[in-house]
This record gives sequence, C-alpha cells and structure tokens, in this order.
Amino acid sequence: MTAFRYGTMLSHLHNALTLSLQSKSSVSVWINDDIRPLPPSRRTWSTLTFIGWWSVWQLSLTNWQLGGALVASSLSVWQTMVAVILGRIIAAIVAILIGYIGAEWHIGFPVYSRVIWGVFGAFLPTLLRIGLSVVGFAFQSYTGGLCVTAILAAIFPSFYRMKNSLPISAHVTTQQIIGWAIFNIISIPVLYRRPERSERIMIGMNAVSFASLLGIMIWSLSRAHGAGDLIHQNSQLHGSAALGFGIMQAVTTVVGTLSIALTSQMDFSRFARKPSDQVFGQWFTFVIIGSIMPLFGCLTSSATQAIYGQALWNPPTILAMWLERDYSSTSRAAAFFSGLGLVTSQLALNVVDNGYSMGMDLSGLLPKYVNIRRGCFVGLILATALCPWELLASATTFVGVISSFSIFMAPFCGIHISDYWIIRDRRLKLSDLYHARPDGVYFYTMGMNWRSVFPWLVGWVPLLPGFLHSIRPTIHVPVGADRLYALGFPYGLLSSLIVNTLINKLFPPRGLGEIDQEDVFGTFTAGEAAVLGIHQNAMQDSEMTPEQRSSLERQEIEGMKA
Repeated sequence: MTAFRYGTMLSHLHNALTLSLQSKSSVSVWINDDIRPLPPSRRTWSTLTFIGWWSVWQLSLTNWQLGGALVASSLSVWQTMVAVILGRIIAAIVAILIGYIGAEWHIGFPVYSRVIWGVFGAFLPTLLRIGLSVVGFAFQSYTGGLCVTAILAAIFPSFYRMKNSLPISAHVTTQQIIGWAIFNIISIPVLYRRPERSERIMIGMNAVSFASLLGIMIWSLSRAHGAGDLIHQNSQLHGSAALGFGIMQAVTTVVGTLSIALTSQMDFSRFARKPSDQVFGQWFTFVIIGSIMPLFGCLTSSATQAIYGQALWNPPTILAMWLERDYSSTSRAAAFFSGLGLVTSQLALNVVDNGYSMGMDLSGLLPKYVNIRRGCFVGLILATALCPWELLASATTFVGVISSFSIFMAPFCGIHISDYWIIRDRRLKLSDLYHARPDGVYFYTMGMNWRSVFPWLVGWVPLLPGFLHSIRPTIHVPVGADRLYALGFPYGLLSSLIVNTLINKLFPPRGLGEIDQEDVFGTFTAGEAAVLGIHQNAMQDSEMTPEQRSSLERQEIEGMKA
C-alpha cells in the first residue's frame, strides 16, 4: 500500500512537471513551444527592437566596468578605447553572421547545435553554455546586489552602520550579502515575462540606466574639475611587443564580455520580422552604443583617481564612497536615485544576457519539462549557490574571469559560421531536428557528429596554459603560451572555422543541401516559402490575419532577396 501511494505521488508530480498538459501543441523530449521554429505570429521584432534589446547590454554596468578595469590593470585610456572599438567591430560581424541562422530558419542555439553536433551530441555545447550562464548569472546578480546595498544604506542609517560579521578574507560584507539576496528576489517577476513581450520594458530600463550612469560620470568630472591625470597616464606595458599583445588581450576581454551573447544571437534573431531587421540593429548597437559606456568608465575612473586618490572602476563602489565620505541628505539622495538606476540596469542585463539564455538552453536540454520561464528560475536558483563576490575582488580577477568566457565560446562561433555559411550554404531540414531516428540527416553516428569535436578542441585547448597563468601568475608557462592567450578570441574563432571547414569538405556529412518539401511546423510566411522553395499548407497560411500576412510577405521577400 505504501509503495502504491508513493507511486501515485510520483505520477502526480511527473504530470505536474510535464509541459504537454499545458501546451497548445505537441511536446516531447525533443520539442516544445519555446524551441520549435517560431511561427510568424511570434516574430514581431523590428530594427528598433534590436537596437533597444541589445542596448540593454551596451548600457550596462559590465560594459562601464570594462573600460575602467582595463585602465586600472595596465592600459592607457586611448589604448583601452582602441581595444574596445576593435573588439566591438569583431563582435558585430560575428553577431550578424550567427544571427542570420535564427532570422532565416527561426530556431535557437540549442536546436542548431543538433545540426552541428548531432541530436545527442548537442547536449555538450548546451551544457557548457548553461554552466557559463550560471557563472554570468551569479556575477551579475552580485553586482546588482551591490546596487541594492547602496540604496538600503542611503535610506536606512541603521543599515549603513550595520556591523559586519564576516572576516575580511571573505571579500564580502553582511550588508552586501543582504543586498545580493534582495536583488535575487526582485529578479523573479522580471524573469517571469516572456522575451517577445519584454521589448517595451527593456527600452524603459535602458533610459533609466543611461541617465544614472551619465549622471555619475558628470558628477565625477565636475568634482574633479576635469578628467584627472589618469586619462593622460601612459601604459604600464613597456616595449612594442608587450604593448601590442596587451592590446590584443584587451580585445579578447572586450569580446569575452559578449561571448555568451554572441552564441545567443540566433535565440533572439529568430524573433525578427525579416532577416535584415537584425543587421543594422546589431551593427549600430554593438559598435556605436557599445563604445560609449567603456569611455564613460575610463573618464570616471580617471576622475575618481583625482578625487579619492584611487581609481574606482565599479559604480556601486562610487556610491558607497559617497556615503562613506559624507552621509548627508544630499549624498543619501544621490546614492538612492543612482542606485535605483543601476539596479534597473542589472535587472535588464541579467534577464537578457543570462536569464533568457539559460531558459532557452534548459528548454532545449529538457523540452518535455522546461520552457523558457522555468529555465530562468532554475538559473536563478543555481546562481545563488555560487560565491560571485570573489569575481569582483580586483580588476585583474574581473578581467580574467571575463576573458575565460571567450576562450570557450569562440570555437562555437567559428563552427557556427563555417557550418551555416560554407558547409550547408544556409539550407536546413527542420523536421530532422526534432527526432532521434537513424534515418534523420542529423543523427550522424549514434546521434553524434565526430566532425565537430576536433575543431572545437583546436579552438580552446592550446589557450589553457596562458589562461591558467593569467589567473595564477605563480604558474610558469612559455612566453608563447601567454601570447597565444592574448589572441584568445580571434584564434579560437578562426582556427575552429578553418579546421571545421576542412574536415567537412574532406568528409562531407550526408544530407547537405536538403530541406523539407513542406512547411512542417507552419514556420514560414508565403514570401519566405516561395524563396526557399517550400510548399506551404493553406491552413497554416490562413491562421494569419490578411493584414499580417500581406505585411510579412512583403517584408520577408525583401529581406530574403537582400
């Protein structure tokens, strides 16, 4: 009787966790509503949407911290800005090329990984990106917690004077732990909202974030009567070779801050009305807007050197310094409103860069049980189990952690570009991505594609010695290892792209160039189907309103021709 009761309880729990009972369409271990090819009704993003969406990252604390951290670690301001602009250009090119996968076939990273790695092999890149997303989630949550701490300290004198019960070696205080916990709690309602319904909220968050960060920079420049001496300081790297590789390592760091976002491009570009919508939106955001915040960070870091005698590259630290030096009503009001804007920035960034990416990856890993919303909450729970305060202990540690993201993600980017643009000539068979039958073209050998393993390993294994030395300088490695690591992202991207292309040209997988003859999932508009040569069922086409059908057909035909 007891065994029967437990069996019934487990059965009820399984039914409660299974998405099929809540979904309008079929759900299995391979597909749910959030990872199936998006229908036209869910593809509503325009060029302005992409500008607003990716501005969430570009107008964030992490992008601000980047400029100040590079200046504080070794480079001059002008060298930092050269590295930022070069890194942004590289990132924009990669983002647009990968974004076309989602914009043309309306699938995301977990599903396209099945094309490259096989239907079972796709678990590897998905699990790796989940791990990196958890680290990013924890890091951004802790930074948001510092902003909450500043707000609480500005409002409550008792909180400001709260005694720290933790040792100095912990690199965190009692106040900061409380702020971190509160930030995680207020993230819950923001994570609940679906991506396609969040564009207006993100635009509002962008405006508040930019106003707060601009205000902090203006105050620092005004108080210091200029940008200070640090902005004129020469690089601490001596010799042309050391300087050149220092700048290249900074470029790697710049791209590293975007590495997870680059692999996520197809996750969001699949919401585009037409493929060209993501092109200008991402190019403008990555290169133009993306270069503003690091400059703000450099100027403010230099100004705070003149004001406080040390360069403050982390905005929450500046707010804490305001209250420490002058706990007056003026300083408290400034810290409160600035902190409110910074919390808004971190909420938006954590949702876009980590929450939604985590949700989509977990949805691809366990589609029968996890959708985007559930995946976001799982990511939040996992992130709370880490100790992210060590990541912000120093500028060098911050740069090292961010750089580590790029060495693992760069090979994925190179393989994606090679596979989609060179090997498959932008043609996919969507129906074979959602089953594990041996007759599917993406089943390969026992569900795994051996051709992708070697290019991926070539892209990051040689960088490990240099990476370990950057984290632990006491570890001695050859000079060449350090220099190769300085070229981390460009090396990983290009080496994996070249090796993947060569292997697939020598040993081509079956099914290249094959596409479905019919629109199996109701994915394409009439315009898209006509360009691709896919037959579209009349019932699928009739599910759209006449106005929507006419508009989307016109936009998609123009976009596909472009």
